[in-house]
Amino acid sequence: MRSCKENRLIKAVEEPEPLDKNRHDMQKILRHIFSWMLGILWALPFVGILMVSIRPETEIVHGWWVFDEFNPSFENYIEVLFRTTIPLVRPLINSFYISLLGTIVPIVIGGFAGYAFARHKVPFKKTLIVILLSLMAIPLQMISVPIFRIMNSLNLLDSFTSVIILDTATAIPWIVFFMMNFVNAQPIAIEESAKIDGASSLQIVTKIVLPQSIPALLSVFTLQFVWCWVDFFLPLIFIYSPEKYVSVQVIPMLRGQFVANWGHLSAASVLVTAVPFLLFMFLQKYYIKGAVGWIVEK
Repeated sequence: MRSCKENRLIKAVEEPEPLDKNRHDMQKILRHIFSWMLGILWALPFVGILMVSIRPETEIVHGWWVFDEFNPSFENYIEVLFRTTIPLVRPLINSFYISLLGTIVPIVIGGFAGYAFARHKVPFKKTLIVILLSLMAIPLQMISVPIFRIMNSLNLLDSFTSVIILDTATAIPWIVFFMMNFVNAQPIAIEESAKIDGASSLQIVTKIVLPQSIPALLSVFTLQFVWCWVDFFLPLIFIYSPEKYVSVQVIPMLRGQFVANWGHLSAASVLVTAVPFLLFMFLQKYYIKGAVGWIVEK
């Protein structure tokens, strides 16, 4: 039997002191406050753009945060989409077309190449990987002049094809490296068992590797699609015709030489930003799993 004194000592050791508990609670509260402050500071500009986009020009003269009058409407969106000099509907479709092809093509090429680097004996494998990493370090602006001359000689200027080719070329190195690391982190035992059972290389890739790689492929899709969607440099260099403009080219044109219609600019910004935002929100869990899941598994 333990004495009362021994029981009090054991209880004091097992239970944390109130001071330590209070300090831990205070740190937790401060972390939450700091996180909320950062979140509010990050969201404030987007809230401002959204409020300006749904209010008439007369209500935002003194600032979007002034609510003496508040008559929200979608007039700015309707005018930007259909009534401006260059309606935004067509550029949005062009952006979607370029972004979709500029994402799918490099994923197909880079995905198969990454699997080949991870699972097969490729001649000069290390040298090729170093070359891929080196290509990722070269800014596209540095080689824009020779690229422009090449596209001109191929009669690809002022076409979607030139932008899609360059989006594909710049994406393949990092997609190969990403997928190679992802496949390397996956256990090879299942593939070896399938090979012993008589499965061909194509069957192994389509029935085993591909289902395992869906989170990684969706992560790559999200990153590459957003990159193509917001890219301003390539369309600026290679696309000239107004009917072929992409959405990010049209937004600066909404600002007049002397006067800026902030309602139109804000509405166009919201429309252009909504696509990658919704894409990321929809694929968020797959993006996180594909981007960092293989690191945890490894």
